[in-house]
Amino acid sequence: MIIIKNLTKKYDNIIALYNVNFIFPDKKVTAIMGENGAGKSTLLKICSGVISFDFGEVKIDEYSIINDSIKALTNLGYLPEMPYMYDRLTGREFIFYIGSLRKLKDIDIKINQLSNILDIDDFLDYELGSYSKGMKQKISLISSIIHEPNNLLLDEPVWGLDPLTSKTLKTFIKDRKGTTVIATHSPQLVEQVANEVYFLKKGEIVSSGGVNKYIEKYGNIEEAYFSEAE
Repeated sequence: MIIIKNLTKKYDNIIALYNVNFIFPDKKVTAIMGENGAGKSTLLKICSGVISFDFGEVKIDEYSIINDSIKALTNLGYLPEMPYMYDRLTGREFIFYIGSLRKLKDIDIKINQLSNILDIDDFLDYELGSYSKGMKQKISLISSIIHEPNNLLLDEPVWGLDPLTSKTLKTFIKDRKGTTVIATHSPQLVEQVANEVYFLKKGEIVSSGGVNKYIEKYGNIEEAYFSEAE
């Protein structure tokens, strides 16, 4: 579970997030929707420890990311929208490197298991520079979950992917048992995988609730977003 209280983040004079509160529960998929600059990616970067914040509190499984950062982040996985990868490494080498940093045991076994689930096992020994975006996305996802985190943050996980890869990732997201948070522009993705959704606008929460309730009220998430975030 991830709990965020009164979080504020500024970039110079620009307020990226202002006094926002979130609860991302266990065994649920929570989506965050908003236009570019609404604060979605900033929120995920803060929760993953990539960037700092100005005010508030973030707890991951009851551990503060400020006071107990190691314990808080140990059980967290993060998939950025534009992951940085070493193109001269093979997919297997890249994942092994990430697993080694986390001091994992039986890394090879875990690589084989996850690559089979995500249907990338035939390409593990090719250099990353030869990969398509979808293939790189799968490798990045494996590197973010190889330590079996309870909490997973995904920033635009299916953007630009081919239909088959997108379907594979959606199935993975729906089958997860832990806490999953997705930042996305896609109302279709929200409808397909999410239980709850927050609508952000200019760094503030304008509405939040169950996906099914929004669909019952507005017919679909796209209409709900435009109606609630106006």
